[in-house]
Amino acid sequence: MTKSGSLLLILALAGTPAPDTVRPSSVKIHEVLGGPAGYIDLHNTSATTIDIGGWSVQACTGGVMPAELATIPAGSEIPAGDHFFITGQGFGGTVQQLVVEAIVGDGEMLLDRRGVRADSIGWAPTSPCRENQSAVACPGFAQARDAASRDTDNNRADFACVRPID
Repeated sequence: MTKSGSLLLILALAGTPAPDTVRPSSVKIHEVLGGPAGYIDLHNTSATTIDIGGWSVQACTGGVMPAELATIPAGSEIPAGDHFFITGQGFGGTVQQLVVEAIVGDGEMLLDRRGVRADSIGWAPTSPCRENQSAVACPGFAQARDAASRDTDNNRADFACVRPID
């Protein structure tokens, strides 16, 4: 192989992503219910398992800077197409992968282990967690995306009021 041929091959391979590369935005906040019996449902929309150990969820309240709600323990993974639940202590459902005192705030923000925003939802117009327009507030109901966790980066378009899971 010539020097120029080798250089072209190296340049071509340098732009090829590793096969297991998954964008952080493949994990979505799928559903949220606030309160001590509330939950945050994270959905892996990719075709591969994603390691979410070291990721965190921030709670937004009243337009101030987000505060840490939970850090996901090392070794935590979400299989392709599956879900991971962060629940309040009063949650009565059967799936509780990470328990916090309560799901608080007027929005939630998911950060990857580098601190980069992967997804967020806010249901107050001043919430720093909102994406574009805030979601409609749903007193007594959860806020959820469609089954595929469609994300247009507009909370009002992406979330609807639904009955909470049991």
